[in-house]
Amino acid sequence: MADKIHLTMVTPEQEMINDTEVDQVNIPGIDGDMGILPNHAPLITTLRPGRFSYEKGDEVIELVVSQGYAEVTDNRVILLAESAEFLLDVDHARAEAAREKAEKLLAQPNLEEEAQRAAQDTLFRALARLETKKSD
Repeated sequence: MADKIHLTMVTPEQEMINDTEVDQVNIPGIDGDMGILPNHAPLITTLRPGRFSYEKGDEVIELVVSQGYAEVTDNRVILLAESAEFLLDVDHARAEAAREKAEKLLAQPNLEEEAQRAAQDTLFRALARLETKKSD
């Protein structure tokens, strides 16, 4: 019976976490947050923008992720996210500017569907990043 999880997180820009052994993973799934422990049942879920964390001994490492996917199988968690940043690296002023810009775009009448979807994605990502400021 395994007592560790192998965690990998990849974004289009880089491999954020490379096959690191951890004790627990906390994922912001589309249907709510979920904690993954060793020997968890296999699953695939869609990520929503939010706080992601993993525990390694007494250390808790937190990141903010955008939309993406997570796969859990055989004590392995693989996350594919459009973007991710460690909590300590979040630029709250930049996130606030992105939120304001996205809200202005979404307030425009007759916004094309693709532009609306992109603005919504930007807004959700900015809100997730700003949420970290409230709970630091």
